[in-house]
Amino acid sequence: MMDKTLVVSSSVAIVTTGIAAWALYKWFHTREILKTYTDKFSDLKEVQRQLFHHFGDIKELPQLRELIPKEAENYHVRLAQVCSDMCDRYEAKKTRVLDVGCRPGGTSFNLSTHLQKVVGTDISLYSMIVVGQQIKQFAEIGSSLSSEGGKHISHHCMRVPDKTLRERVIFWDEDVCALLYTCGKFNCVVVSNSLTHMHDPKAFLENIGLYVETGGLLIISDVYNWNNGPEEFLGGEGECLTPSILKKLLKPIWTLQEENNMSFYIPRCKRLAEIGNAHVTVWKRVENPEFPGQD
Repeated sequence: MMDKTLVVSSSVAIVTTGIAAWALYKWFHTREILKTYTDKFSDLKEVQRQLFHHFGDIKELPQLRELIPKEAENYHVRLAQVCSDMCDRYEAKKTRVLDVGCRPGGTSFNLSTHLQKVVGTDISLYSMIVVGQQIKQFAEIGSSLSSEGGKHISHHCMRVPDKTLRERVIFWDEDVCALLYTCGKFNCVVVSNSLTHMHDPKAFLENIGLYVETGGLLIISDVYNWNNGPEEFLGGEGECLTPSILKKLLKPIWTLQEENNMSFYIPRCKRLAEIGNAHVTVWKRVENPEFPGQD
């Protein structure tokens, strides 16, 4: 008869090996998703496009000026103003705000005119955040834009608005899907066109309430351009759209206050631009959320 101890030990070894294999798979899978993001936003041409998107003036691209609707200009200025207005309207403090997926910091710097402390976070450290740090120090940065995707380029000076208070802004190289409790709490969290680039947006949405004070706001602005649909990353059965899934995920902790649309543009070359119409939703953190870490 086989030794029972040996059987149990073998079973434990198999289970442990299985768990380890699953953990290793998840690690590789997460790394590949993160690499996709960092590769995209570390590309020099993409950095230049994002710089123009965050700080550029459409007047410097006359071929596009005729095509870009007026309401798509100054997206980051307008988004920061919306955040300020929502804090006033729903009586959220203006002490500390987290700008998720800040890239070179257009929204972060504009938020500094409305809120006392701004934390911009992005995982593309050696591209976007470094540029943001340079802009914080000098208030401007020189950048190029490939005219036709090749060697012919135009040069531009990107500046933050004079009224911004750059000393209020700091940047973190941080994975918001796995925030640490040591980062403290915020009065407002802004997620601008970053939800679909997260490797685990569901974890972010389920846990971000732990880092927001009661009465604080979560403002999501996104075009929902998922690679394989929201159901792959957020869950949901049947044919689901992101807004309905967000309501299910956020409902225990957040209440939807209002929603609107906000247009923007990102230049691709001097004659081509990506125009988006972001869906902006405003959520308020409830007093007694049914999850660990409640106030």
